[in-house]
Amino acid sequence: MKLLQSIFVILAFFATAALGAFLENGEKGRVVRVLDGDSFVMESGLIVRMAQIEAPRIRSNDPEGFAARAALNSYVGGKDVQLKYGGLRRDRAGRALAMVFISTGMLQEPIWVNQEMLRIGYARVHTYPDNRVLVPELWQAEREARRAARGIWSNPAYQVRFATLSALVGAENSFQLVEGKVADVVQDGNLIRLIFASDGGANVAAVIPQRAWEMWSGGVPELMAIKGLDIRVRGRVQGSQPARTSKKGKTYPAHGPQIWLDHPEQIEFIIRR
Repeated sequence: MKLLQSIFVILAFFATAALGAFLENGEKGRVVRVLDGDSFVMESGLIVRMAQIEAPRIRSNDPEGFAARAALNSYVGGKDVQLKYGGLRRDRAGRALAMVFISTGMLQEPIWVNQEMLRIGYARVHTYPDNRVLVPELWQAEREARRAARGIWSNPAYQVRFATLSALVGAENSFQLVEGKVADVVQDGNLIRLIFASDGGANVAAVIPQRAWEMWSGGVPELMAIKGLDIRVRGRVQGSQPARTSKKGKTYPAHGPQIWLDHPEQIEFIIRR
């Protein structure tokens, strides 16, 4: 038993050291109120929005939001937490954008709460250009929960959707995970479109604006090489639009649901077995 405990201590030490290479220490304090599944208030009055995860919102018609809040409360409610930062520290509302740790593990090793919320199935990975460290570890925790149908993953409303017109009906203006084979990649002026499927000219696509191309180390060639690959993208789904002509006479073709991408971590490459 002592040998097993020693192994746990060593593993926890190296895991914490690895995180320390990417994260900087921030504020410490007690949590006095949990707002929802990914945010809470500290005793100092600081509101914390947990970085790189997205929990269901609190809505009267969605029990998952209340379940996610209860899950987060079970981890941090009334407890002391350590905030760590790996990117932008404050959002426009002044909330801290942080990785959150508590020291209540089996051997008092730090527990990474962001990752735990993914592992138990009450959050999804949601990165931003200025907050995207340690993504593989977060993806792995999310995949584990998804494969085991934990938490929100047992609810069809939150499951990964196929990149087809029919599968995305009703998904407009919501955060979704969408996957499929990229049938074509088209550079259209200052946009690159990863096209999954089309029906009468209205295609399902992930759209990457020119300002984001430099975020990919291989630039445009790397993006063009995605053609034919199976990928999973995540972001807010914009609804279909019919063909139209602007007041200035510019013609805009019809398009189906779109997800706009502005950094590489919004794309996962799927290996089919």
